[in-house]
Amino acid sequence: MKRVLALLLALIFALVLAVPVFAAPPVQEWGTFDFDKPADDLSPLCLPDINVRIWDHEFGTYHITYYFDGQGNVVRAQAHVEGLDNFYNKDNPTIMVSGHFVWITNYDLNTWEFVNVRGSPYHITAPGYGTVLVRAGKWWKQFPDGQIAGKNSLVDPNDVKQFCSMLAGH
Repeated sequence: MKRVLALLLALIFALVLAVPVFAAPPVQEWGTFDFDKPADDLSPLCLPDINVRIWDHEFGTYHITYYFDGQGNVVRAQAHVEGLDNFYNKDNPTIMVSGHFVWITNYDLNTWEFVNVRGSPYHITAPGYGTVLVRAGKWWKQFPDGQIAGKNSLVDPNDVKQFCSMLAGH
């Protein structure tokens, strides 16, 4: 009797584990963006040595995938973003440096802020200078202030000085 009961319980337990968890299929969203805005994270880096108002005409595409649990709640969201940055001097728009960017991120579902950013959100090159400003690798916490593993020109005084000097027309 104990063997039959143990076998029956083992069979029931195996069936319970074999029942798949049903979740809604992921939902995907695609789109484009085109912004012309102050580069608030870069302009302060040029002060006080080089006073230049940096703007960024940024355009590109995004692809976001939303993942759901069995009750239809979003449990994860991931985005892929790719485009072109055109940084320019607001006081002299003919001075511009450009670069391609691409990154993937997950969202904090409580705040909808970026976390776990991976890729290169800045990769600026200029003829005769080569790479002027680069930010590439992986960030933890919130972008752009989280920890980074990779290259971060924004904390390199020489890279920042070169970038600001170019946009100032020097």
